[in-house]
Amino acid sequence: MDKGKRLHQLCFLFLLMFVTINQVRAQEQVEKMETDRPDQTEASTVVPKGILQIEAGYLFQKNRQNNIEYKTHAYPAALFRVGLLGRVELRVQSALKDSVIENSIRRKLKGLGPLSVGTKVKLWEEQGFRPEAALLLMVALPVGNSAFRPDKAEPQFRLALKNSLTETLDINYNLAYSWVEGNHEPAYSINLNNEFSDKFSVFIEAFGSKEEGEKAEHQADAGVLFFPLPNLQFNAAVGFSLYKAAPDYFITTGLAVRLPR
Repeated sequence: MDKGKRLHQLCFLFLLMFVTINQVRAQEQVEKMETDRPDQTEASTVVPKGILQIEAGYLFQKNRQNNIEYKTHAYPAALFRVGLLGRVELRVQSALKDSVIENSIRRKLKGLGPLSVGTKVKLWEEQGFRPEAALLLMVALPVGNSAFRPDKAEPQFRLALKNSLTETLDINYNLAYSWVEGNHEPAYSINLNNEFSDKFSVFIEAFGSKEEGEKAEHQADAGVLFFPLPNLQFNAAVGFSLYKAAPDYFITTGLAVRLPR
């Protein structure tokens, strides 16, 4: 995809933000939203009933394996979350991808990544040492460019947990299990989030996965979240490999907005 089309997509995202900003200001709800990006750890909260939450952004990732260099862009990577019931949300996720493979001969692939649909269900609230918990059920569908999509539907189950350590410091952690090309892939993530003020918070995170028959991939990242409004967030994160089997590094940035009822 050429630079002009990329610019149009970014302009569309910012236009969406400015079109909705007045609605967000008018919304009476003052509770600050929680998002599932830019980190890899899914939140244990769900979107309230009747609310649409859009989380979108840009991702660049570089990986070098066996003397072959892979560069991947995702723009925009978008997640749509709709509150159906008090404890249930509907989720739809996908991304436009642009990958470059370099190994003496440059090869470029671009198109729509796999479309994932599913739900998140709130299980229970935090009480004492018992963490807040939610269960995610997602399915990656064989939809999109053949270079990125799976051949068959691939389900994923994820348990999202959170403990509040102090009024401003939380620890979030996930346990996941999915199927990739017919192989089992367990995964984990752990995230420490510190809220410095109503408008600014930071996080550090470690995460990893191991596909059956492959080496484990372990990574770490850190990021910042900025809330100019309770229902508007800008974010950015940088990640790197903790083990040579994982991608070398990635950079991601984006925004999230919660539309009123």
